[in-house]
Amino acid sequence: MSADTHHVGRVTRLTANGLLVTLTALLPPCLYAHPGLDGFDPLGTQQQITAPPVISRVPDMVGVAPCEFGPPSTTLSLEDVAARALCRNPLTRRAWASAQVQAARLGEAKAAQWPTLSGVLSGSRNRTQTSSTNSWMSQESYNGTARAAELAFDWVMFDFGARSAEMRKARELLVAASESFNAAVLDVLYTSARDYFAALTARAQADAAREAESNAAQSLAAAHARMRSGIVSIADDLQARTALNQAKLSVVRADSALHEAIGTLALDMGLTPDVPLMLAEAPVMLPGSAPQMDAIKALLDQALESHPRLQAARAELQAAQASIDSTRAQAWPSVRLQAGLSASNRPAASIDAAGGMSSTSRNNYVGVRVTIPFFEGFASAYRIREARAQADFQQANIAETEQQVALNVWKSYEAVRAGAQTVQQARALQEDAELAFDAAQSRYRVGVANIIELLHAQDALVAANQQRIVSVSDWLTARLSLAASLGKLDLGQIQNW
Repeated sequence: MSADTHHVGRVTRLTANGLLVTLTALLPPCLYAHPGLDGFDPLGTQQQITAPPVISRVPDMVGVAPCEFGPPSTTLSLEDVAARALCRNPLTRRAWASAQVQAARLGEAKAAQWPTLSGVLSGSRNRTQTSSTNSWMSQESYNGTARAAELAFDWVMFDFGARSAEMRKARELLVAASESFNAAVLDVLYTSARDYFAALTARAQADAAREAESNAAQSLAAAHARMRSGIVSIADDLQARTALNQAKLSVVRADSALHEAIGTLALDMGLTPDVPLMLAEAPVMLPGSAPQMDAIKALLDQALESHPRLQAARAELQAAQASIDSTRAQAWPSVRLQAGLSASNRPAASIDAAGGMSSTSRNNYVGVRVTIPFFEGFASAYRIREARAQADFQQANIAETEQQVALNVWKSYEAVRAGAQTVQQARALQEDAELAFDAAQSRYRVGVANIIELLHAQDALVAANQQRIVSVSDWLTARLSLAASLGKLDLGQIQNW
C-alpha cells in the first residue's frame, strides 16, 4: 500500500468519525428517552464510577450489575454466601443506583459546557371572510395555511467559572457516591460473613446440646442402675432425670437458634428465610498463644487514610467547597452567544375572492447577550451563606466519621487480641472439663462419687463446651470486624479465612 493511499484512508476514517460525532450531537433529545438507548453515555460519565476490585471476582457479574443465582442446591461455602449477598442484597443495589444518579448529574454538568440548538415548527389552517353592507367597502377573505420555522443557537461563553464549579461539584459527588458504594460492599461482605459464622456457631451449639443430652442420658442410666441395685435412693434417679430434661430443653432452644441464624443468612443472600441451606464447615485456623498483629498506630493511620466512608466524606466536603464557588460565580454577569434563523409564510387578504395571496418573511440574527443580576432580593447572599454552612457541616461530618472509624478499629483490635487469649483458655477449660466428667462418671459407677459430684462435672462440661464455641465465634467475628473497620475486607480474605 502506497503512502498516498494510507493517507487517504486515514483522512477518510477521521472524516467518518467526525461526521458520526456531529450526527450524534444533533440527535433530538427525545430520542435519548427511548428505552433502547438507556446505556447511551456520550460524555463517558458512567465509566468514572470506581467499583471495588471485589466486584470483578463475582461469577457472571458484568461490571457491577446484579447477577443471578439459582436456588442453593449444594453445600454453600463462605465465599458462595458472600458472592450471593453481593449480587442480591438491596444495600449494594441501592448504593450502585445512587452512584449512577451522580454519574448522570455529572453528565448534566458537563452538558452545560456545550451549546444548545433548538428548533420550532408550526403550521395552521386559516380561513377568514369579511363582508360589508356598504357597497363602497370591498369584501376580503383569508384562506390558506400559515407555516413558520425557527432555529435558535445559544452558547454560554463566559460565566466567571460557574459551570466549571458545578462540574467540579458533580465530579466530587460522584467520587463520594462511588466510595459509598465501596462502603456498602464492605458492609455486605462483613454482614454475610458474620451471619455465616453465626450460623455455624448455632449449629455447633446445637451439636453440643445433643452431646450434653447424651451425657445426661448416660448419667441417668448409671443412676437408675444403682437405684435398682439398692445402692442409692430414688433421689439420685430423680436428680439425673431432671438434668436430662434440662438438657432436652437446651436442645430445643439450640435448634430454634439454629433455624433463626439460617433464616437470617438466607435473607442476606436475597432468599426467603424458610429456604433450607447446607453450610460447609469453614476451616478455622485457631490463634496461637501470642498472635502476630500490627501496631495499633499503624492500623489507625491506615484506616484514617483509606476507609471508604472517610473518602466519601472528604469528597462531599470538596463538593461543598465547589458549591461555594458556583454560588459566588452565579452572582456575577454571564455572556452568551446567540444566533437564530426564522422563516414564515402566511396567507394575506384577497379582494372579492379573486385569488389567494400570501406573505413570506425571513429573519436571521447573531448577537451577544450579557445578563447582569443587579438585585434579586438578597437571595445570592443567602445562597452563599447556605453553601458555607454546608461546607462547615461536611467538615464536622469528617471529624465525626474519623472518630467512629478510629473507635471501630480500636474496639476490633482489642477484641482480636483478647479473643486469641480467650480461645486458648476456653480450649484448656474444655479439656479439663472432659477429663473431670469422665473421672466423675467412673467414680460414680463404682460408688466412690455421689450424684451431686457427677451432675456438677456434667454441668461444668456443658458450660465449657459452650464457652469454647462462643470464644471461637467471637474471635472470628472480631477478625472480620477489624478487617471491615480498616476498609480492607474482600472476597480474597474471606476465601482464605
